[in-house]
Amino acid sequence: MQRLFITTFLLFQLVVGTRAKTKFGFCPPQLTPDEVYRRFGKSQKFYIDYNNGNDSWNGNLPDPDEFGNGPFKTFAGAITGMRQTKKCVYAASGVVLYVRGGTHFVDKTVVIDERDNSLSIVAYPGDERPLISGAHRIPGSEFSKLDDKIYFAPYEGHCTKNVFLGRKRLLRARKPSVEEWTGENFTGEGPYLKIDNLLVNTEECNYDGTGGFKQACPPENGDGFVYADNDINPNWSNLQKADILVFQAWIAERGDIGEIDTKNKTVYFQERLRTPIGTHPEPSGWRYIVENVYEELDSVGEYYCDEGKGMFYFIPPEGALDTEDVYIATTEVVFEAMYGEDIGFYNLEFRHGHDGNFEGYMEDPGLLQFVSSSKLTIERCCFSNLGHTAIYVHACTDVNITESIFTDIGYFAIGAKFDDDFDNPMANKNINIHRNTFQRCGVVNMFQPACIIAQGIENIKVTNNDIGFSPYAGIRIGWQATFHWSYVETDKYVFYVERNHVHDFGLGLLNDFAGIYLSSNPECSEATLSLATCYLHAYVSRNVIHKTIPYNYGGKGVYGDTAASGLVVTENWLYDLSEAAVNFHCGRYNYALNNMIHQVADGRVFGVCNSIVGGNENEPLYQIMIFKENVIYVSNVDARLWRKSDLWDFFVPNLDHNDYFFNPANDTQKKDFFPAREQGKGVSFKQWQNETGRDLHSIIKNPLYVDMENEDFRLDCQSPALDLGIKSIDNRHVRRLSGIFGV
Repeated sequence: MQRLFITTFLLFQLVVGTRAKTKFGFCPPQLTPDEVYRRFGKSQKFYIDYNNGNDSWNGNLPDPDEFGNGPFKTFAGAITGMRQTKKCVYAASGVVLYVRGGTHFVDKTVVIDERDNSLSIVAYPGDERPLISGAHRIPGSEFSKLDDKIYFAPYEGHCTKNVFLGRKRLLRARKPSVEEWTGENFTGEGPYLKIDNLLVNTEECNYDGTGGFKQACPPENGDGFVYADNDINPNWSNLQKADILVFQAWIAERGDIGEIDTKNKTVYFQERLRTPIGTHPEPSGWRYIVENVYEELDSVGEYYCDEGKGMFYFIPPEGALDTEDVYIATTEVVFEAMYGEDIGFYNLEFRHGHDGNFEGYMEDPGLLQFVSSSKLTIERCCFSNLGHTAIYVHACTDVNITESIFTDIGYFAIGAKFDDDFDNPMANKNINIHRNTFQRCGVVNMFQPACIIAQGIENIKVTNNDIGFSPYAGIRIGWQATFHWSYVETDKYVFYVERNHVHDFGLGLLNDFAGIYLSSNPECSEATLSLATCYLHAYVSRNVIHKTIPYNYGGKGVYGDTAASGLVVTENWLYDLSEAAVNFHCGRYNYALNNMIHQVADGRVFGVCNSIVGGNENEPLYQIMIFKENVIYVSNVDARLWRKSDLWDFFVPNLDHNDYFFNPANDTQKKDFFPAREQGKGVSFKQWQNETGRDLHSIIKNPLYVDMENEDFRLDCQSPALDLGIKSIDNRHVRRLSGIFGV
């Protein structure tokens, strides 16, 4: 299955990349010289050229002259030089720094602040697109042959998880090796080793998994595990530099090897994992991978970096070193804007970001990092080969990230962070993430990764993006302190998620995810906060969401989790999903309206509250949710509207004016497709109507999708659904126009 996704992505590149291929890869079309002149022609001009510049020059010329004037060499030198000039010359129309073609290596963060306001950093018109790299480069010519497969070269820097041969990501020497190295592999893809037993077995937590989906495991099980014969070798060199990627349910976390007890075949970590092993028996699959072991350097595309010896080893494809160099990502943040205003980046390529060896939940570091700044623009740029986050935005207003490409991203492509301080005047507002293309996010960090995580307090928009090939979610919204129900005016929202094409996510690696995943915070799910303050106020409309594959469970279309309230999910196309089309995990005043659904998986169509989300005697959780005017075309005889563990027996959701249809028809399914008042049982359509008063105006008739086989979910003009007030939704343009390559 993993090869299928990789092949699909390569086809994507062949189709769209031919229109935008540069020397350094696939990037969006640049602004034309005329467009650049119209925007920046009146600005004060400076130039930077890494290959031909000099930081002692004034930066006023694109090329050196005979008088010792010419472009700056480095960004740090350019910022210093421009600040000196601005003390003497006032630029009413701002400052533009033109970046000449070639590779610009940045080994330390370039800090931009209020002294640099009204600064635009733009590719020099007519040049090839400049590449800004946070890597140490080892030329291919510097490698020597160690044996029939392994090559080596001196390297005195820090070792990282993010190393590249040209544009292709290398993998740390691992056990077991991937079946085929493509340069586009996720570090968490199989095959896997299997944990042989737990450190501590109890009645509530044991290797047999008698606790079911989730077990109450003691913290000690996060200290290590029992391995099978020969899976871990105590004689590996630099053993404490090796780590183990352990899969849980919705995360996989790394633990550095501490000690090995060969007698009991037990491995111990240097630090306890955050989740005890065994907590999720089936979703984890007891999977793990050993990484960064020299003795396991045995396959093409693997590397091992030895800081002690100052050497870098790897196995290249035959002949690759004749044309390609190796790039070791060493810089975490290339540009950081703090307290800046009116800062922009245009037509640039960014690659090779280091993750700072961080492992866990945190949006930063970002290769571009913006803190307490305003009027920020990133346009027509491309980001790839990164270890963590491409763009990090914290406490910023008026941010536009548009028409850019993100691929091979370690964690998030875009992380907009709100730190739950509503009194901060710079809390995220007016964030616009529009018409970008995202492919392969969450390549390294597997703590619920996504291409976009958007947080804020006002006018946060994620629109017209193409998002694919993530091991978890496509878009995450919220996951923050929430709002009172009265926070916004009627028909106004904090978050707008519209016209995005979200596809090919999960990839068979993690569980419990969604194409668009909205969440509040743990206090809401535990009912330690009043549910009146658990509103996200999110509008999710006109998105096309499809193609999900979990490892064990999950893969929803739109998911409102942890009692998130005030969600409107409307006019979306939701199909080819492995789980519910829409799931409101408790919460108040959540609406699913006029969605076109094709249910191909077994399991539930709609998800509601269940016992996993808590509640207490002072604030019992309950659900107020409305599912109306939806089309539900069911093509799996094992699908049901409900799931056994969901709570349809209290505060029954309001369903009506829906069009259900079953193809193939199945008598058993018709008898229990709808939930009974007794939890865990189903009833027929008539019983459902009579017992609950729900779906009284709904029908079971073929809705007549125009061309379902070719993913056209418009309604035919003869559709009986139209008589219910259901509108035909034409979202073909979402697939066609989303992302930078929309045509």
